[in-house]
Amino acid sequence: MEFACKRIDLDEVVKCSLGLTKAEYRVFRKYMALKKEITLAELSKKTGLDRTTVQKASLKLVGKGLLFRSQRNRPRGGYEFLYSIADRSEIRSKVRGIVRSWWEAVDENLQYW
Repeated sequence: MEFACKRIDLDEVVKCSLGLTKAEYRVFRKYMALKKEITLAELSKKTGLDRTTVQKASLKLVGKGLLFRSQRNRPRGGYEFLYSIADRSEIRSKVRGIVRSWWEAVDENLQYW
């Protein structure tokens, strides 16, 4: 995507609009690509990131409403958490709304420039 004289990276726009760090965005993108429930250990293997990094990022994504977390009981006792991406259309709408508000702020400020 190009904007006047500078190329705008859509990943950067999404990352910025959702307030994500690089690690959080990397984890978020992997969840988006997988389209299924997955444990933190499995996602850690798929991303090559440390399990602690994946856990912290996933919990922040849950807090932002970008991921769902469910619990699965193990046959021999105990449990594990499974994570999956939230509704994609809601995430897109959220990003669109944020970008729209940026545009409105720019447009309003241009009136007084």
